[in-house]
Amino acid sequence: MGNAEEEFDAFYARTYPWLAARAVMLSGNRQNAEDAVQEAYIEAMRRWPEVRTCASPEAWVTTTMRRKLSRDGRRWWFRWKPVELTVPAATTATVEETAEALAALRALGTLPPRQRQVVVMHSLEGMSYQAISAELGISVGSVGSNLHKARARLSLLLDVSPDLSRSGERLLTRMAEDPLTVALHGAVEWLTDGFRDESHRPGPDAARTQIAQGGTVRTGTSRTETPCTETSRTETPRTDTARERR
Repeated sequence: MGNAEEEFDAFYARTYPWLAARAVMLSGNRQNAEDAVQEAYIEAMRRWPEVRTCASPEAWVTTTMRRKLSRDGRRWWFRWKPVELTVPAATTATVEETAEALAALRALGTLPPRQRQVVVMHSLEGMSYQAISAELGISVGSVGSNLHKARARLSLLLDVSPDLSRSGERLLTRMAEDPLTVALHGAVEWLTDGFRDESHRPGPDAARTQIAQGGTVRTGTSRTETPCTETSRTETPRTDTARERR
């Protein structure tokens, strides 16, 4: 096996749980999430000599995953309704951590798809209004409107309601101690641990097979071009968890 393949395998093993967790947070559908993640890695493997030289290969594969979800989502959003979500449980999580993560996931599940996308991209991934607008093909005003509605509902459901009498810009500003951002980070870290612990997850060999051929806890393929210069801000995968930060 060549050096490039070995480097891709290491990249895949390190980032898969983290990326799968974010895809679930964005889509609310595990099958759609895993399909988007698999396609992103297939494309990354095809173009690995280029992707590995990017300033952040993680941002490249994350943007590819988000674009896949957004593209496919347009076909089923008009039929959207809250559905049961099955995800791998984090085996090392405490009862309290699991309860908090599930509460956040259930609350996200009540949001219409566009609101869910915008709040995850802004409050979890730290993307600006302009970056979200460009990636989703909607106006900056629409980003703000969807974000306001999503945050208001999530804050109410999670009992971390902001002061709605303040200006919208203050309300929607992502701050390190923003309780909603903390809740979303706790949920994605719990999901990341669950995907990491899961024994039967797809591996790099499965991606290679698809290329050669062309191609549990319950809560409420065309080529994608993602040049390095167009990747939006995405956090580097983290190995620490909410538990370790406490």
